[in-house]
Amino acid sequence: MNQAVSLVPVKYIGVRPSYTDGTFGTKINFDRGDSRMVPANIAKLMLKHPDVYTQGDADALTVEIAPARKDEDEAQNMRDAVANMGKDALASFAKTHFNASLDKRKGVNDLRQQVTVMVDQFGVV
Repeated sequence: MNQAVSLVPVKYIGVRPSYTDGTFGTKINFDRGDSRMVPANIAKLMLKHPDVYTQGDADALTVEIAPARKDEDEAQNMRDAVANMGKDALASFAKTHFNASLDKRKGVNDLRQQVTVMVDQFGVV
């Protein structure tokens, strides 16, 4: 299923001669004064920083949409697996991947939350 992405021109006016956006996760490369077409939801956030971004030129044709990173996909797969594990599997998983011991006296939902935090904090190990 294809989903239409609404794009908005945004111009970089920050102090650096060139800048790669990491704040909003787009990885779009800007040179000072350049306009780039970015997804509307991200453009709205960028434009809240008028010292760095302004409404771009309507004729800006450069479109850069970064694909989901492999690490993000793997982390999401790991979160999905954790959501289906029982206590013993969670304890084994935490020990193997994060060298952490879990208190199996806690409820399975608490343990899942604890392991999910580890995945988010330490990434795919």
